[in-house]
Amino acid sequence: MQEFIDLGIQIKPNKGQQKVKCPKCSPERTKKNDPCLSVNTELGTYFCHHCGWNGNVKFKEKQAYTLPEEIKAPLTDRMIEWFKTRGISETTLVNWQITQTREYFPQVQANRSAINFNYYRDGKLINVKYRDAEKNFKLVKNAELIFYGLDNIKEVDHCYIVEGEMDALSLYEAGIYSVVSVPNGATKSGKLEYLDNCYEYFKDKEQITIFTDNDEAGIQLRNELARRLGRFKCRYVDNANYKDANEILIDKGAEYLRKVLKEAKQYPIEGVIDLEKNWNAILDFSENGIQNYSLGFEDKFFKMAFGEWTIVTGIPNSGKSDWLDQVVVNFAMKNGFRTAFYSPESFPFEGHVKRIANKIKKTNCTRSDLNEVKDFVKEHFHFLKIDLENLTLKGILDKFRELVLSKGVNVLVIDPYNMLDHSAQKDHSYVGRILSEITQFVQQTGTHLFLVAHPRKLETKDGRYAVPTPYDISGSSDFFNKAYNCITIFREMNNQSEHGSDVVRVYIQKVKRKENGQQGSFLCAPVFKQGGYYEPLENQDLKILPF
Repeated sequence: MQEFIDLGIQIKPNKGQQKVKCPKCSPERTKKNDPCLSVNTELGTYFCHHCGWNGNVKFKEKQAYTLPEEIKAPLTDRMIEWFKTRGISETTLVNWQITQTREYFPQVQANRSAINFNYYRDGKLINVKYRDAEKNFKLVKNAELIFYGLDNIKEVDHCYIVEGEMDALSLYEAGIYSVVSVPNGATKSGKLEYLDNCYEYFKDKEQITIFTDNDEAGIQLRNELARRLGRFKCRYVDNANYKDANEILIDKGAEYLRKVLKEAKQYPIEGVIDLEKNWNAILDFSENGIQNYSLGFEDKFFKMAFGEWTIVTGIPNSGKSDWLDQVVVNFAMKNGFRTAFYSPESFPFEGHVKRIANKIKKTNCTRSDLNEVKDFVKEHFHFLKIDLENLTLKGILDKFRELVLSKGVNVLVIDPYNMLDHSAQKDHSYVGRILSEITQFVQQTGTHLFLVAHPRKLETKDGRYAVPTPYDISGSSDFFNKAYNCITIFREMNNQSEHGSDVVRVYIQKVKRKENGQQGSFLCAPVFKQGGYYEPLENQDLKILPF
């Protein structure tokens, strides 16, 4: 991880917990090779057991964007000839305002002649990508990441997205002018910062054709772009014979490239599934199964998968919302997932943000602590404004869909269902219909939605409530029947943890797909001295339920 390297921490290639030398104190110590610095590459944390140096690379304050100096040095004849060998004419080079300079490339630690791919937005230079003859690249340090060619798609209904600048030039050469390229290829992180910065250019497009490289990374990029932009409006080019658009242009020419683009495929959403078109996906599923993610507690019973939704219930004051906040914080810290909340019961939102920050820092945050995690919270957590327009399920899902596009949100929370406007309910089929809408939404957007719902009034015995089930939720048995997963949070008030708080038992009462877990329960407890952070308890009290 580059953030550790920037601090002088020489991490090992393996992920997770590791111990290395501390760049702060090891050079001055007698035991210079003592691995006194504990590092967790997944959480981003580091702590030196000798000098106390510590921090989290994920909480780095974001710097203001740098604007590059515009240098309009024309291309040499030699460079123009090189582009011709790649099928790109001088006219296209002029239209894309490509220039040439000498730049320092850290990969080879030398100054070299470089092609300048200039990134403009509204005619203003925002970034530059430099490329040398050996295909080394670099972008301007601390400059804003945007799509290459943004001004080409401002006034069109149909645009094209490719994976590299040469591919964008290739489509332009073939007469496809409304084309943009991603700035940094198909990165393993899956973070599309450039789409966060440019989503307004795409939200009203009627059709978007995606043409990425025909490799695993390119296909992952293609699918994430489609998820965020909306699969219903996206088509994709699946040409197994060539790596990318420029290769097609060189080998087959502009007319064939146009033909390939016309044959772009529609993402399947509704109706009959074409097995032939989806056979590779079937093979991939057979080999790899469902990709799922730890909640940060007991993985044996439940791990989250996208394209599903989970019902969370429990008696009042059992800690449903607080525990769920811990889950989404765990997702953000370990996986980088982004969460959107509709949480009217967590009003005011300022308090909700503070509770989330406490769980991130594992302390009752001071003003300084809050400022330290500010950028991390802004990137990973988004809150819907509570007003009358958003009280219906449709209103909430519409806002969630906007956040999927603009912020890359992939985890959603409605807390609680009971606070929605259900005035449209006319018959017993109402609940089933809206739960089906949730199922369709998460499948279309590739998200996971947690739906918190209160149970109806329960009977008590000796002043104690029984553990509720999703069948006890007020309204309909469809909450249990239609949910992919069902979780009940139950505070054991007669059982206290070593931290002095009530123990919370989490009951996993339904898991539709066995790959994601099984019925059972486990214990955890909030540590109030650490800001209410939920800590898993020893798992000697795990229970497999015959529920």
